[in-house]
Amino acid sequence: MRSGAKSFIIVALPNPVLRPAMLQNIREKSSGPIAKLILVMIIAVMAFFGYEGMNTPGAGNYVAKVTKPGKFLGYGEDSVEVSMADYSRRVDQIRQQQRQQQGESFDAAAFEKPENKRRILEQMIDEAVMQLGAKQAGIKISDAMIRDEILKIDAFTVDGKFDQSRYQLAIQQLGYTPSQFEDRIRQDLMTRFIADEYVSSGIASYADAVGMRKLAEQKRDLSYLEVPLPALDANATDAELMAWYNSHKTEYRTEETVTIEYVELDQNAVQSELKVDEAVLRSRYEEQKAQYGTPEQRVASHILIEVPAGASAAVEAAAKAKAQAIAKQAQSNPGSFAEMAKNSDDLASKDAGGDLGPIEKGIFGDAFDKAFFALKPGQVSEPVRLEDGWHVLYYRELIAGTAKPFEAVRGEIEAAYLSSELERQFNELAGKMINAVGENASSLEPAAKAVGKPLLRSGAFTRRGGEGIAALEPIRKAAFSEDILVDRRVSDLIELEPNHVVILRVVDHKPVATLPFAQVKDVVRLAFVQDRAAKQAEKDAKALLQRLNKGETLEQLAAALSRPVIPALAVSRQAPVPQLQPVVQEAFRLARPENGKPGGAGIAKLPDGGYLLMQLKAVNEPDLSALPPQERSEMTRYLGQVRGAQQVAEYIKALRSSFKVVIAEDRL
Repeated sequence: MRSGAKSFIIVALPNPVLRPAMLQNIREKSSGPIAKLILVMIIAVMAFFGYEGMNTPGAGNYVAKVTKPGKFLGYGEDSVEVSMADYSRRVDQIRQQQRQQQGESFDAAAFEKPENKRRILEQMIDEAVMQLGAKQAGIKISDAMIRDEILKIDAFTVDGKFDQSRYQLAIQQLGYTPSQFEDRIRQDLMTRFIADEYVSSGIASYADAVGMRKLAEQKRDLSYLEVPLPALDANATDAELMAWYNSHKTEYRTEETVTIEYVELDQNAVQSELKVDEAVLRSRYEEQKAQYGTPEQRVASHILIEVPAGASAAVEAAAKAKAQAIAKQAQSNPGSFAEMAKNSDDLASKDAGGDLGPIEKGIFGDAFDKAFFALKPGQVSEPVRLEDGWHVLYYRELIAGTAKPFEAVRGEIEAAYLSSELERQFNELAGKMINAVGENASSLEPAAKAVGKPLLRSGAFTRRGGEGIAALEPIRKAAFSEDILVDRRVSDLIELEPNHVVILRVVDHKPVATLPFAQVKDVVRLAFVQDRAAKQAEKDAKALLQRLNKGETLEQLAAALSRPVIPALAVSRQAPVPQLQPVVQEAFRLARPENGKPGGAGIAKLPDGGYLLMQLKAVNEPDLSALPPQERSEMTRYLGQVRGAQQVAEYIKALRSSFKVVIAEDRL
């Protein structure tokens, strides 16, 4: 156990190798706006690795499972699962975060798209990969690290101090037990550990940083000539159109659609009925009085005599004897404890007198609690054996607690009461719906009557989208599931968000059908002639590029086409509109001008199907010679972190190629 320090073990492994020096400053290196930006970049880079998992329904209760194969007959195999509960919780958390951040602009339909949900799962798989990678590297997360991380979470504090009651209430609302939440924190720390180290240890020179910035801020002067689409020739034989139709039949099909009827139940169904009972509020206050104040706090210090894992009996005995001698001396003179702590093996607390801060039960385990909470203020314990060695504990101070009067916290109690009552009554109504469906699984009318809600009907919608409630992916997924679609039975309860559920039944289904040629002939003709014109435009542009490369000037080509040459000065890497980004990318691929001659030439397709024939005239780079020292330092550090992020991405990619990833598609 170490307060505020990250204990770790490094073992010899093939690349990538972690150096102990890299780990000493992990906390300060992983803070700050640039480091946080880089960590976001890591997640973005991970998303480009693709889905390398084997897709199988599998067994167990997971959405994905990452396994490190054993070396011989499965010996040494290890795995990390992404559970269905954790996956659902992560999706819900991200949904709520985006809804709060984006407000009215939040696009629920876009969020519920399968590709977005898959991105979330892929991020969780990468986290599981990193956990296994950290374990493989011999990195261990101590209980003290977990405690330190929990104490930093703002949601668990009152007036800037950790509050045990608020902590327990908050994790309960998240659906965790204390041990489950600590495991979650342990997993998060394992996930971040190697990423933080790679990011913070990336190396770059100032010259490299200048080169990167010059490239990023480079601007180019171009001249270009528009090569428009030729006039559309609508002449086409029926044979040509039929050939096009036959080779593009998938473009001329109706999509499969369903229409549903449904019953929707949300918190508005019970919110207006809720009433506050003053006697109940006062009773709750008395029951939870400790929650509405600051509990008394026991402030502790410690001295650690470390015992390495697997140490011999002689080493163990020597460490214990040393701890006993320290305890005896400190017991006779507690005032000297801070000075004695300078010899502690806990690097994080030794210079602070061994300070552990206020201690709550359960943070460091039963052995610690039994010894520490038996002390009185000013007393020093006998040595206590914990995971990492022998500890001598000092109960420095008792800080008395305070209690707020009922009137000061009535609003908070009322809000909590109304929230719990809302949930209870909502669950009662949802239970009535479920019972009604259980008695009649082929009709929704009994369920609608049971909760006093109308039976609603959607318009036809596809697997990809729809309007109204059909814009939500969980609704579409349920409606197109085999048992609902084929058997026409009522669905299970579909939770859209907390206290918002739907049950549905398919009332109409139209399968995919190919539209007859006669019905789409005009559409086919337009597509055919547009494709013919686009191919001709590309052919014309390539011919002009060939002439330009052979020595004709852009002006000569423009004169032949009776079109102007247009200058484009100071073009940056970011196009003014997204549709023109391919044009900008081509412009920055062109060779630089040399010896007074124009630069490279190229063609780029325009959004309307036409082309630009362009030639590079000049490259303009920013003057960075007068940058202040602080900005130079920031540039260099930033590039180092970018390189570190790239190393993290490569590290994860390498691990994924050596691990087995199984995705249970039927549970997504």
